[in-house]
Amino acid sequence: MAKFTLICCVILLFTGVINSEIIAFENCEDSDDSVCEVKEVRVEPCKEAKNKKPCKFKSGTNATIEFDYISHFDTDKLLNQAYSVTSLLDLPLIGMDRDGCKSVQCPMKSGETGVYKHQLHISPAFPLLNYNVKWRLWDAHDGKKGCCFTFKIKLVR
Repeated sequence: MAKFTLICCVILLFTGVINSEIIAFENCEDSDDSVCEVKEVRVEPCKEAKNKKPCKFKSGTNATIEFDYISHFDTDKLLNQAYSVTSLLDLPLIGMDRDGCKSVQCPMKSGETGVYKHQLHISPAFPLLNYNVKWRLWDAHDGKKGCCFTFKIKLVR
């Protein structure tokens, strides 16, 4: 029975890896790698990642954003937020749960690697456009320390 359980776990692990795609991302302009190093970003679904194109998200569905990081600060409370980057300002995604500890293990310890995972609902109310998305995870006690990166998406029907 233990062998069967192990085989099932391995299959589930590979299924998760196959469905998530490693995407191209950039660190935020004001991001400091000495505070948080984002190593890899994965998105599900994102078949377009293989061709280095923006992920296509269907309106009314869910997408999973996942990233590996190394934190260089300690905190017991994290906030997270996705933004639409425009030429004038960054517009926060309305309705997103901002409690970062629901997407990553808290407390966060300096020098430790971690995995952040967040399921995001793509509301049908969002206009079907191309977006430059900024994703932030930061110390709730000190708004300056945190992880930040950007990537491109396209909302479709």
